[in-house]
Amino acid sequence: MSSDAWGELSASLIAVCEAFKRDEATHNGFLPGSPAAVEAVDEPFADEWATAPSRNANVAGLHLAHVAMDHVTGVAVLLQSQEPASIYGPSTLSRSLIEVAARCHYMLEPGIEPLERIRRQQSDRLVALWERKQLAESMHTEQPEQLQEAIDYLDGRMKTVMESARRHGLTPRKGDKVRPPSITGKDLKPIAATALVEALIGEGNGLGAYSYKTMSAVAHGREHGMMQYFTHRGALINRTHGDAFGTIEATPQQTALNLAGVPLAVVKMLDRFYIQFGWPVQDVGPAARRLLEEWRRIAEIPTL
Repeated sequence: MSSDAWGELSASLIAVCEAFKRDEATHNGFLPGSPAAVEAVDEPFADEWATAPSRNANVAGLHLAHVAMDHVTGVAVLLQSQEPASIYGPSTLSRSLIEVAARCHYMLEPGIEPLERIRRQQSDRLVALWERKQLAESMHTEQPEQLQEAIDYLDGRMKTVMESARRHGLTPRKGDKVRPPSITGKDLKPIAATALVEALIGEGNGLGAYSYKTMSAVAHGREHGMMQYFTHRGALINRTHGDAFGTIEATPQQTALNLAGVPLAVVKMLDRFYIQFGWPVQDVGPAARRLLEEWRRIAEIPTL
């Protein structure tokens, strides 16, 4: 293993982020003739929910890709912030990364009907409006009339989206105080985040679900965290009572192995995104291959 394995893990992530940023600045949206552009022709599903719903649904994938790549940058910074690195920060941020990447991957699924892509985006929009309403209802203000106007506006937007969905043969489901509203198609149910991550990373072999669960803070606080603690236990800080002091640390090899879902999620998300938007891959392609190779080598696994 290299003497600067932490730096190599971080640099491989940064290289992909920089390639993506250069391409985004160059192309500024989907290219003519791309699958996304073809879907947006004439906008046959224009309604009160949006004048350009197909365009909006594809652009939502771009927004999700941006968020995922911001998380990639954050993971890269954490991997270089200290040595040896704590397991907590990179794992927790990586869990958010693969969840957002999975949503982008799901939003830009190839071969689905344009209305299905719109359904996915508008259903996410309903969740966002519902969450804003939940926040507004929890606020206390000296101007309750203005706050109520904001809540009424959010209710109105949700109603508009659901009415448009119904006109196009979809099935909107109202939310309550606990569950957000959603839009389903025929025989469709909302898909859980774990299933989306598995579809992105594991493709049915269980790696996605396993990664998503083991990166959670709950898992860190139980078996995984305790295992790391006692493996790297430090000096006694109270010799009378035998209190042990230690830090939960990880080597570059352990980190690359524990977070193996990160490079897989990034590369698979970008593969789908670039195809849908029609972007050439001569810049991001080599960076993505280097990302997989560096993490595979440092993790000491045959293939990634």
